[in-house]
Amino acid sequence: MIEPMPRDKCSPFHRPGDPLPRGTAGDPNRRTRLSPHLPRDLRGWLRRTAVIHAHLLTAVRLYARPERAGGRSLEGDTYAARAARGDRTLLHEALTFARDEIDAIRDEVEEAIDAVEATAAPPGSAAKVAVMAERVRRGEAVFAGGDAEG
Repeated sequence: MIEPMPRDKCSPFHRPGDPLPRGTAGDPNRRTRLSPHLPRDLRGWLRRTAVIHAHLLTAVRLYARPERAGGRSLEGDTYAARAARGDRTLLHEALTFARDEIDAIRDEVEEAIDAVEATAAPPGSAAKVAVMAERVRRGEAVFAGGDAEG
């Protein structure tokens, strides 16, 4: 199992599903500023994706400079000791975390895309084309289950 890390550290070594650390809007170390005009859920998915990226980079950097690692793993050794001896399970844990979190984000995005209201507008009509154009504009699925069929 992967040891949970304190919220003030950005590390790949915590359990999938645990809340990810968040920076504040005034944090000078944040390089990516997302537009407040983006939908709230999209901003959340983008932030979570950026955190996963940072976790993977942290794992890679552990092998380059193990002395900078902090914390103790459930295996008893420090992360620095594991990285210094080239422990492959350290990378495996980071990749597993990233895969699980990316899968969760992807599932949430798919659910949001597919959550469109059905329309009774007949296929090929101007009303149906307008509904489909609006769905595209919002980044939703063009066709929805329950749409009127010809």
